[in-house]
Parts: sequence; structure tokens; C-alpha cells
Amino acid sequence: MTASSCDRSAVHVRLLRLFASPTYQPPRLPQVALEIMELSQRPEVSFAQVGAVLEKDPLLAAKVLSIAQSAMYAPRSPILSLRQAGVRLGLKTLRDLVLEAAVSMRVFRAPGYGDAMERLSRHSTATAYLLRALCRRTGLDADYAFLCGLLHDVGLAACLLALSDEPRGGVVPFDALGPALHDLHEEASGLVTRLWGLPAEVQQLAATHHQLAVGGRPDPLHAALIVAEALAADQGAGMEPAGVQGGLDQNGPELREQACAALGLDAPALAAARVEASEILGALGGVAPAA
Repeated sequence: MTASSCDRSAVHVRLLRLFASPTYQPPRLPQVALEIMELSQRPEVSFAQVGAVLEKDPLLAAKVLSIAQSAMYAPRSPILSLRQAGVRLGLKTLRDLVLEAAVSMRVFRAPGYGDAMERLSRHSTATAYLLRALCRRTGLDADYAFLCGLLHDVGLAACLLALSDEPRGGVVPFDALGPALHDLHEEASGLVTRLWGLPAEVQQLAATHHQLAVGGRPDPLHAALIVAEALAADQGAGMEPAGVQGGLDQNGPELREQACAALGLDAPALAAARVEASEILGALGGVAPAA
């Protein structure tokens, strides 16, 4: 199938059939990452328990340690073990690092869509860090803010993986997929996070992340995600090149303004958030995807 022969409705139907199939399997998240998620929800879990689970996957453990020692977390002295990482950063942050490492290493990969997956990895990582910072800035208590930012667009990865894994329809050029992906990726994000058994808060936001209102009123976490995505795009970490408007996975200026209002972000506060966003992405080193 070529770009000229690709029809928006045909791709949409193809993806819907793939997702509705009883044999559909979501992108594979390492079992260790799912176990860490489950442990992190227990009230009295120990770092020793978390470390024992994480050590089952040496590559994942090594990637977690690498992130923990990065400029983003600016350790005053080297972090030499998973226990040290947990003690210094806390269990929730360690959980976030595990999911960040797992998603970048195992999920954002699809034959034929390498460039798109790299942009998706960069965008998702940037949005996760910016959403967490924005929640702190606005006093929003969101336990799963980082995971919501990291996984809000996992449906895009699911769509590309489904297309690349289903050879009968041929690999559709990414440039021809924009409309179909825009139509379907929220639903796909909700499906994947549900099949992974992630917390309900993550599932709900992933499935509706381009909406501001939930239950008829603006939802603060949705508003924060909309603003975080806009800040990421302003810093060149959107799904589209900087300056491109109205492309894949973008919210309109009116929705962004409404989200800022819902968070109480006036012009000076938004300017301060932009400065912080620049500093965060600088510490991330351009948020390059993991090798």
C-alpha cells in the first residue's frame, strides 16, 4: 500500500479490526515493570522487595540506574545500586524510572516506523517530566502524573506496532497515517493501559487526553497534560516539528488557553513554566530515546 492509495477510512477500519480481534496483544511491557507497578501500590513495600524484582531483568535494571545517575536527577554522589536509587529518590520516583526505562527500551519500537517511534519516545518522555513539574508548580496532587505523561500517547505506538505486525495489509507510510492515527490513538491508549492493568487514573486520562472536561467540568490533570504537551512542543519535543500547527496529536490554541485558565496559570506563571520546561529538557539532554 502506498501513500497515494492509502485511504483514511480503510486504515481506520484495519486498525479497529486488529484491536477488536480476540488474538490482539498490546505492546509488550516487561513483566518486571508490571510487578514493580503492583508493588508500588502496596502500603508497606520495602526497597529490598522492589530491588529483588527489578534484578530479574538486568538490562532494565541497568537502564534504571543510568537514568537515576543522569543530570535530570543530579545525584550529589554516584548511585551505585538500585537500593541507593530507591532510598535517594523514593519508591514512587523509582517506579516512574522503571516505567520510563521499560517503555523506551521495549515499547517504542516498530519495524518500518523508526523515525516516528523516536519522535514518540522523545515527546512522551518530555511530556512526563513536564507534567510532573507542572503538577508541583500548580499544587496538583497527582500520584501518577509522570506515568500519565509517559503513556498518554502509547496508543500511537500500539497503532504502528499493529500495522507493522500485520503484514497482509502492507506497511503504510507514516506520512499517510496522520488522520487515522489522530482519530484512533486516544481509544488505543485507553485499550493498552487497560490491558496492562495500570491504575484507573492512568487508563482514564490516556483514553481522553485531548479532552479538558471530565464529567462536565474541567479536570485539573487533563488541563495539566494539555499544557505540558504544549510546553513540550514549544521546546521542539512535540510529535510534529516546532512551528507546525494543526498536525498529529496537537491541541488547538483555544483548548490550551482554557487549560491554562483551569490551572490558574496567568501570563507570568506560564512564562515561568516555559523557563522551567527549557531547564528540564536541557537536563534531559534533548530527551533522546534510549538505545
